[in-house]
Amino acid sequence: MITQLLKFSSYITLLIFIAGISYRWWRWSTMPIHLRWELYPVPHEAGKAEYGGGYLEEASWWSRGRKVSTIGELKELLKEMLFIKRIYNNNRRLWALSYSFHLGIYLILVWFLLILLGAVTIAYMHVPIPSSSPWATFLLYATLIIGGTGDVLGIIGGVGLLTRRLINPVLRDYTTWPDYLNLILVLLPLISGMVAWTYDPYFNLAREFMVSLVSASTVPYLPPAVIVNVVFTQVLIAYIPFTKITHFIGKYFTYHKVLWDDEPNLGQLDDEIGDLTALRLPWNATHIKHGESWEGNVMGGS
Repeated sequence: MITQLLKFSSYITLLIFIAGISYRWWRWSTMPIHLRWELYPVPHEAGKAEYGGGYLEEASWWSRGRKVSTIGELKELLKEMLFIKRIYNNNRRLWALSYSFHLGIYLILVWFLLILLGAVTIAYMHVPIPSSSPWATFLLYATLIIGGTGDVLGIIGGVGLLTRRLINPVLRDYTTWPDYLNLILVLLPLISGMVAWTYDPYFNLAREFMVSLVSASTVPYLPPAVIVNVVFTQVLIAYIPFTKITHFIGKYFTYHKVLWDDEPNLGQLDDEIGDLTALRLPWNATHIKHGESWEGNVMGGS
C-alpha cells in the first residue's frame, strides 16, 4: 500500500516541479526591461570580449551589423554553472565546500538519468541489469560510481556549508532561516540515500522502482530506509520551484538579460520604455512626488 502511494505521489511531485519551474520561467521572462548597466566585458561581443570592448567603440556603430557570439555566452555560463567561477575568484575557502556540494548534486542528477536509462533498458529492451550485456554492465557500474561519488561529495559540501553558516559570524549575520531550510532539505535526501544504499548496494531496488514509474509493472517491496529516502526526495523536488534554489534557471536571466544585455535601442524598445516611465510612484520622499509618473518626476511635473 505504501509503495503504491509512493508511485502515485511521484507523478504528483513531478507535475508540481514542472508546473512550478514553468511558472518561474514565464514570470522571469515577462518581467519589465532592466536598468541597463553597460558592464563590460560582455562575452557575446565577438572579437572584443577578450579585451573588454564592445560595439559602441566603433564609429557609426548604428549603421553596421552586430557580430554576436552565442558560443561566448555559453562558455561563460558553463564556467559559472559547472565550476562556480565567481566564488573561486573571490572566496577560495568557501568555493571548496560550495563546489563539492554543487558537483555532488550534478552527479546525483546524472545518477537519476542512469537509473532512468536502466529502467527503460529493463522494461522496453528486456535486458536485465546486471547481465552480460555491455550496455547493462556499463549502466550498472556507471550508476554505482557516479551515484556513490555524488552522494559523498554532496554530503561533505552540504554539511560543510551548513556548519560554516552556523559558526562563521559574517555568514551567520546575513543567513536567513530559509537558507538553513534549503540546505537541510537538500541534505536529507543525500544522507538518507547513503543509509538506503546499505540496503540496496547495486541500486537494483532503485531501478525496479523506476521501472514501475515508466511502465505498468507493480512497485517492488522497499525497505523502510529506502521509503524514507524516496519521501525526502519527493519533498525536495516539490519544494524547489518555490525557493531560491531555482537560481539554476535564474542565472540565465541574471547574466543573459541583465549583465550582458547591451542590445542597442534603435526604436524597438521605445514602447516598452514608455510604458515603464509612465508608471506612477506609490511612495513618497522629499525628492519624489507621490502619485506622479517617473517621467513626470524627471520633468518636474505636478
